[in-house]
Amino acid sequence: MKHSFPFIALAVFLITHLGIYFFYFKRIIKNPLFLRIARYFLILNYGGSLMYFFGRHYVNMPPALYFLVTLSIGITFILAVATLVYQPLSFIPLFSKTRRAFLQKTIGTMSLAFSGSYLGWGLIEGAMQPQIEKVKILIPNLPQTIRAAQISDLHIGTLMEETKVAKIVQQTNALKSDIIFLTGDIIDANIIKTQKSLEELSKLSAPLGVYFVIGNHEFFHGIGDLLGTLKKLGIQVLENENVVIQKEGVELFNLAGVYDLYGRRVGLEPNLNQALSQRKEELPTILLAHQPKFALEVQEEHKVDLILSGHTHGGQIFPFRFLIPLNQPYIQGLYQHNPQTQIYVNRGTGFWGPQMRVLTRAEITYFELVPLTDKNE
Repeated sequence: MKHSFPFIALAVFLITHLGIYFFYFKRIIKNPLFLRIARYFLILNYGGSLMYFFGRHYVNMPPALYFLVTLSIGITFILAVATLVYQPLSFIPLFSKTRRAFLQKTIGTMSLAFSGSYLGWGLIEGAMQPQIEKVKILIPNLPQTIRAAQISDLHIGTLMEETKVAKIVQQTNALKSDIIFLTGDIIDANIIKTQKSLEELSKLSAPLGVYFVIGNHEFFHGIGDLLGTLKKLGIQVLENENVVIQKEGVELFNLAGVYDLYGRRVGLEPNLNQALSQRKEELPTILLAHQPKFALEVQEEHKVDLILSGHTHGGQIFPFRFLIPLNQPYIQGLYQHNPQTQIYVNRGTGFWGPQMRVLTRAEITYFELVPLTDKNE
């Protein structure tokens, strides 16, 4: 997967760039010189995409250069959206040739302005500190209220480096949660590149501990070394297992965690039954599973009260959230999965690819897990 994905992605991006040129630029830019410039710009942008998909795995690039090549990914997304928006508008029926020419020129100018604004806003929102999402969830049989924080999809790497990780750690610790959950795709680079960032991550502090489950991206960068380093730094990794969370001698809930679904390709399968085998049935159960799709394997008889996931980024760049249902059943926020089980999907604390977000601000989730009683039912 690691070796084939860049080639598949680049083929898709090549088709996308050709579509942008023939169905957008060529229709709105009539000046031959400007059209030639636009053509060279797309070639250069595609070159940036090529450098990104191969460079992130095989080449060490300076952060400034890496930022520029990731930006090419965001520009491609935005121009693809602009192309799709332009198409139906360009076919508005006007019988007057003069009116048609004026309208097409106006639509072309407005769509280019839209693309520039779209890109600018994406960069601004992508650079913002994560938003604290406060969520109250009722949990049956929970002995007392628990305050928890969830971080997901940090994608620690060249752009998500130690200074940014340090700020997120500080922001999370300021919540003074009882427990912290890391729900996968926290690391997206080789351990050699992420050592300093992981040392900052290890400064996460909660009296009941910091718990981590694997996402799909951790598999791409030497999973054994990554997990070993996390454990040495004091982060507790749940590998198809359950721990009973206790506070001052009182047993509060089962915390189970499974490998990501991608593990089925490499021999580290998520195993729900194994993860639940050591739990205490009288206590509520919280399950950490990176992809929301894993919820489809959680039936009512499993008696899981809450699933915490990430993976989707909420679409990251609007309107790509509307494509998520093609692969995942839940996009972002809280859902009732079945009568027994709720699921919360974090929209990502970091970003994948370009440091851009549009209408999907990065988040750190702050949960107030409250005992379900007759009064609040």
